[in-house]
Amino acid sequence: MKKTRILLALIVVLALCLSLVPLALASSSSPRYTEAAITKKLLVPIGTEYPAMGFVFTITPDNYNDSTLPADLLKLPVIGTPATAGSRVGEVTINLSGERATPRAETFEGTVANVSTYYLESANLFAGIIFPNAGSYTYIIREDRTTYTIASNLHEALATSQARYELTVYVREENGVPYIYHIGAVRVTTEGGTPGTEKVNPTPGGDRVTTFYSQMSFENRYVRTNGADDPNNPDPEKPDPGDPGPGPGPGPGPNDPGDSTFNLIKEVKGDFGSQSLPFLFSLRIDAPNLIPGYVLQTYKAYLVDSTGVLDPAIIDTLTPAQIGTDTTGSMNKYIRFPNGSPLQIKLTHDQSLVFINTPVGTTFSVTETAETDYDTTITVWNNSSIVSTITTSLTAEGYVGERFNAALYVNDAGDFVPGGLNVNDLPFYGLILLAVGGLVIFVVVKARKRNRG
Repeated sequence: MKKTRILLALIVVLALCLSLVPLALASSSSPRYTEAAITKKLLVPIGTEYPAMGFVFTITPDNYNDSTLPADLLKLPVIGTPATAGSRVGEVTINLSGERATPRAETFEGTVANVSTYYLESANLFAGIIFPNAGSYTYIIREDRTTYTIASNLHEALATSQARYELTVYVREENGVPYIYHIGAVRVTTEGGTPGTEKVNPTPGGDRVTTFYSQMSFENRYVRTNGADDPNNPDPEKPDPGDPGPGPGPGPGPNDPGDSTFNLIKEVKGDFGSQSLPFLFSLRIDAPNLIPGYVLQTYKAYLVDSTGVLDPAIIDTLTPAQIGTDTTGSMNKYIRFPNGSPLQIKLTHDQSLVFINTPVGTTFSVTETAETDYDTTITVWNNSSIVSTITTSLTAEGYVGERFNAALYVNDAGDFVPGGLNVNDLPFYGLILLAVGGLVIFVVVKARKRNRG
């Protein structure tokens, strides 16, 4: 009998424990959110100084307790500023202050794969909002428009967000006073515009462990190009390495910086350096693909020297199909430089390859083929500042910034004589021979004196 009572007690305890498991699982897997904010994320290519811009979101009443009857929708408080007088649709605006702002309103999240991300949250959407009674209140949130105006499609592009969220506020009452018990957020349309069912945490600041902003986010992408005002009719000029360059910081700059985005510059030095020898380069550029419609298959590069623009047909590595002609104004010829694949180019002393329409964030990789008896020094500029000086390699890499960007290759063939003796070293070799000769004479004289003795 005693064993039976013990067994029954154990069964009761086990049953109680099992009854608590769903509650434990529910509490651990279903956290409650009582605040919600919108996060604006802006993605730009590395080095982009994006302008100030605002984004307007609409918060539209959708249903009350699953009812879409007009009388029931009137129970949903207006969130944000009414879109128009008497409108039930609310608007919330998030203003980015721009990369040059000090201090900047938005936060820099980081750069991954040459793409920089900035974010800024709205305030808590439901701060000060009073719900009339208990129930579920559902809203639809989407990005409606931007306050920024594109000045020229040739120089910038802004992709708006396609995301859409369904936000449901569950309200309970305590002593007759309604309060927010839980806020559920579902991403019903992805950034790409396809349907979705992903649940997200809308809490301002995220969980402060793995996320630090509301996951109810809207993503925009911005790309810009600093080049000729009219890329179809530019007038590029020879970059001058002696010029301090446009913008802050030391470094060279073209005579007309507005017509240049990247420059590959060739110089030859030394008494035995050939100023007519063509040096072979392999150059690849990769434009940022944040906004596919803004990426070109080819970009314009001019062959220039101190006299101006040259006909690139003198470069025997190019085919006629790779050469284009300006249709207006200067009627200069240019190279149709492919995006995403290397092209071989030959440059002689005083020649440069001048790009005029590569977007900010375009990466470049250039390698020169070695020439015997030449020492090579490479200087790389980004945003009018020297970022590296290379003497142990023939490869330079970097990206196009807002201001002057260049890779300067200087090949030096100094004084030398056959056999590899440098003319500059002859005085030292003479002193060594003189010292050795004097030592030999001294030894011989001493030996003769000993023999006579």
